[in-house]
Amino acid sequence: MLDGLYMTLEVSMLSLLFATLWGSVICILRMSRNRWLRAPAGIYIELMRSLPLLVLLLVSFYVIFAATALTKVQVSVVCFALYFGAYFAEIFRTGITGVEKGQWEAGAALGMNKRQVFGKIVLPQALLNILPVFQTQTTALIKATSIVGYISVMDITKAGDYIRSRTFDAFFPLLLVAAIYLILSWIFGTGIDAIQHRLTPKSHRL
Repeated sequence: MLDGLYMTLEVSMLSLLFATLWGSVICILRMSRNRWLRAPAGIYIELMRSLPLLVLLLVSFYVIFAATALTKVQVSVVCFALYFGAYFAEIFRTGITGVEKGQWEAGAALGMNKRQVFGKIVLPQALLNILPVFQTQTTALIKATSIVGYISVMDITKAGDYIRSRTFDAFFPLLLVAAIYLILSWIFGTGIDAIQHRLTPKSHRL
């Protein structure tokens, strides 16, 4: 179970990191004024959101990366990054466009260039829009890692099922697995809540 927990943490944290980075890239392309960049990004997002994650994982492992030197864990991380990166891209885009256009104009009136306006004025406000939905998708990503057992990755779910098959006791190992996922989701959620609390202006805090 400890080995399975370590594997779940490894896949979850690496997937979250690369999905966030990849989602940021797709968001930039999606918001580009160049339609040759914007259109493929939009198609990619719709494609990822239309595919079942399990099907994408199986196709990635048995077809796309079958002839490569990537390990099962690496394939899993790539798959989750590609899949959830599409969701993160839309979350980022919605959060940024949710900031009033007047904020850009106000920054320009203060003599700031676009990069300064985005970094000092728009981004802090956009993060407040992004974090609640980002937290939900982070929890979804952690729970989704339970399917990596389909390609024989010994994560916490696979470990619990292995114990069940050896002891013929389904209740305790699977209940423990559920409790571990609950704790992991709570830890990640609490961390994001703490970030959101620090970013929220004091006058708006309850």
